[in-house]
Amino acid sequence: MDHAGLHPAGQIAVLRGQGGRAKAVIGLTLGFWLSNLVLLSLGTFLSGNPHWLAMTGMRALVILFGLLLCYLIHIVITRLARAPFRRRVIVLALVIPVAAEIFAWAHYFGIAVADPVVRAQPFTWSGVVSTISFWSWFFLAWAGLYLALRYSFDVQDERDRANELQSLANTARLRALHYQVNPHFLFNSLNSVSALILDRDMERAEAMVSKLARYFRMALAVDPLDTIILSSEIGLQRAYLEIEQLRYPDLAIHIGLPEALGEAIVPTLILQPIVENAVKYGVAGSTPPTRIAIEVDARDSWLVIEVTDTGDGMAKPAPGAGIGLANVRQRLALHYGDDHRFEAGPLPGRGFAVRLTLPLEMKR
Repeated sequence: MDHAGLHPAGQIAVLRGQGGRAKAVIGLTLGFWLSNLVLLSLGTFLSGNPHWLAMTGMRALVILFGLLLCYLIHIVITRLARAPFRRRVIVLALVIPVAAEIFAWAHYFGIAVADPVVRAQPFTWSGVVSTISFWSWFFLAWAGLYLALRYSFDVQDERDRANELQSLANTARLRALHYQVNPHFLFNSLNSVSALILDRDMERAEAMVSKLARYFRMALAVDPLDTIILSSEIGLQRAYLEIEQLRYPDLAIHIGLPEALGEAIVPTLILQPIVENAVKYGVAGSTPPTRIAIEVDARDSWLVIEVTDTGDGMAKPAPGAGIGLANVRQRLALHYGDDHRFEAGPLPGRGFAVRLTLPLEMKR
């Protein structure tokens, strides 16, 4: 399970859970083998065998080998954690008898070394089959309890993860709604309209009001927690940038969206904070002319979206800083887990770039 997108408190809870899981597995395995050692040694003692103490010591040494076998089975089960249940059962049905037979022979020769009576007894295949059967059931019982223990922890982990994801979803909902109607953007636009009216530039004032109405009609019609086709997402950003062009007449806009990728699926408004950052830090306060470009490409099974600006970027924070890019990072982690890349940084000489590499999913 992936935990990169979890809140720090959630990550701590996951680490504690992993530590508790390891302790429980170790406790189960040690308890299983120690109880077996105690019972077999007690049986040998009650039978009056004079070599019971030496046999107990030898059994303790052989048990160390048994613990190693259990650890190897644990590795096999861990590697099959995401495999279908039927496949796991088949693999365990093959691994357990092999481990049991290996341990049975190790136990037989160990006891033979410690007990002269066992060495003097003739070798019989019936005894071998009986011994292997005993240890096969022993390993099967341990594996069953081990799987049950893992399942209980997996259920708890999924419950904790669901709670954490719900918390992140609520946070993403609030932040996404914030970006649907950004107060800073709205206030600046209304101030620009007011200034145009005072300057009696009614044509540009009317154009800005019209573009504002179009933008908000489009933005408020989408669900911030849903997905959207890329052509619609970029259409929203184009409408936003056209409004900013009225405030910054020297701003040039370039959209590079191949027609074949217009139906690609992305999280709704995922580009809005990036484009707003490009305007706020790349255009505002920079020496004109400036340019903002959105380029889209497909590489193998990946969708690559890059937003660049040619501003001076003097007021730009460190890469990834600020609520805008942090919001994008969190939403991508929530939506894709580790199956994405987020890159942000200054361009050589002048400008800034943000690149998203996402799984390429097309609308059906």
